[in-house]
Amino acid sequence: MIKNNLKMIIFTITLLALSCIIFYVGHFLFFKKDMPEAAENTGSQETSQTGKVPADDTGPFPIEYKHISAEINGYKQEIFTLEFDPMDERVEFKPVLSFDNVFGFEKLSEIAARTGAYAAVNGGFFYEYGDPVGMAAIDGKLYMAATGYDPVFIMDEKGPRFEKIISEIYFTYKDKRIDINSLNRTGKNGNIILYTNEYGSSNRAEAKNTSIRIENNVVTAVYKNVTQVPIKKDSRLISFYGKKASLPDELGIKEGDTVNIEVRPQFGSSYQAYSCGSMLVSCGKAVAPDRDRWVGTLLNRDPRTAIGIKADGKMVLIVVDGRQPGYSTGMTGNELAEYLISLGVKEAAMLDGGATSQILVEGSLKNRPSDRGLERPVAGAFIVKLKDS
Repeated sequence: MIKNNLKMIIFTITLLALSCIIFYVGHFLFFKKDMPEAAENTGSQETSQTGKVPADDTGPFPIEYKHISAEINGYKQEIFTLEFDPMDERVEFKPVLSFDNVFGFEKLSEIAARTGAYAAVNGGFFYEYGDPVGMAAIDGKLYMAATGYDPVFIMDEKGPRFEKIISEIYFTYKDKRIDINSLNRTGKNGNIILYTNEYGSSNRAEAKNTSIRIENNVVTAVYKNVTQVPIKKDSRLISFYGKKASLPDELGIKEGDTVNIEVRPQFGSSYQAYSCGSMLVSCGKAVAPDRDRWVGTLLNRDPRTAIGIKADGKMVLIVVDGRQPGYSTGMTGNELAEYLISLGVKEAAMLDGGATSQILVEGSLKNRPSDRGLERPVAGAFIVKLKDS
C-alpha cells in the first residue's frame, strides 16, 4: 500500500513537472510574437525623452525636444536636441547677444527669461570681452560685420542656410565713395570704423581720431583730434584713426551735410545672421576638419554644440555633454558630424563648446555642463520662441 502511494506521488510530481516544461516551451514557441523584440546589437543603446508638449488646433506642437542616452564607438554619450521648422508661423528663431549689446556675458537662463524663449542653446565664439568673432545680425540690424573667414548662419524669407560672406561697408559723400574697414571694432591706425550705440556709450578709442556723428543720414557733429567720442542712441558714428584722421577735412565734411552709409550684401529688413565655427556637414556628408581655428583640435572627445539644417528646412540644435567619465564622454568633430547625418541633417556648423555647451528648455537647464554642472555666462545664444506667448 505504501509502495503504491509512493508511486502515485512520484507519478503526480513527474506529471506536474512535465506540464510546466510543456507550457513554458509552448509559450516560447507559439507566443514569441507577443514579446518585445530584442534590440539589434549595433553597439549603441538609446533612450529618448521628448518634452511633454500640448497640441492645438493648428497642429502638433512645433518644437520637439529630446534627451538621448547613447553608446557611440564604445563611449557613453548624453545628447540633447531641439528640432523645429524656423519658417513655422508659430515659431520665432534667432540669435541674441548678451544684454543686446556687443560686449558682455549673460547666463543662458537670464537670456531666455528676458526674451520669453521656450528654449535656447549657447551661441558662437567670442573675444575676451564677449564681442562676437564674426557677423551678428538680429531682426535685420547688423551688430558685427562678416569677415569671410567663417561660415555664417543666415535666415531670411528664403529660409535657413550657411554662407561664407564678407560685409562690404562704405559711405558716400557727394560724388565720392569711402570704404569703411569694419563695424563696432576697436580702431587701429589707418582704420575707418563705423559704430552704433550697441557698441557702448562711446567709441572706446584710446588713440586720437576724427569722428562724425550721423543721424538720419545727416552729419550732426564733427569731432577733431579727440579720443573717446560719445555715441547717442539711434545715431551712428564714423571714426577716422591715425593717417585717416585728416580725411573728413580733405573731403570738406561739415555739420548739416548728407552722408549715406551702405552695407552689402543685403538680406532684407528682418533677416538673422550669426557666424559659426567650422562646417561639420555639407551636402549630407561629414566634412569636420581635424582643427578649428577657434577651438583647436577636433580629434578630442569634448562637450559640443552645433546647429544643423535638414533637407526639409527644419533646424536641429544639438548639445553633447562631455569630460565627465561614467556620465558622458563627449564627441570628436567627426563623431558629431556623423551623428547629425543620422538625424537627417544636410548642413551643419559648430557653435562654441566645452563648458559653454548648454541647452535650456522651459526655464530648465537640461544638460550637465562640464564645469561642475553650472551655467557659464555666454556672449550670445540662439533662442526658440513661441509667438504670442
